[in-house]
Amino acid sequence: MFRQREELEVKIAKKQRQAAALAALNDLSQETDQLLDLGLTGLTDACRSAFMAARNGNLTPVEVRDRLRQLQFPIYEYKNVLAAIHTVLKRLEKQGEIKKRIHDVHDGRDESVYEWLGRKR
Repeated sequence: MFRQREELEVKIAKKQRQAAALAALNDLSQETDQLLDLGLTGLTDACRSAFMAARNGNLTPVEVRDRLRQLQFPIYEYKNVLAAIHTVLKRLEKQGEIKKRIHDVHDGRDESVYEWLGRKR
């Protein structure tokens, strides 16, 4: 059942991404906003959805930010969204939901690749 739940979450995240892309193409403003309730309650959940929607489950912090934009998550509300994403990634890594695949930090920029492992029960 946990495996089925994980598979459903991945399917949902992919559909959310598709719906967000279609909404962006259509841009019906308020009507779209009301119809398109993606259920992304916070940055952590939105980051999880970004990883689950990724084809191979591997993303850099910048790719996470770009996916959040595609999901129409309000990243503009954050003063420094990449710093907030890095904080979420560290938390998810500590919880065992993601794993750093490629450690690439240079000139103060973290371009490491993180792999989605799944939610811990």
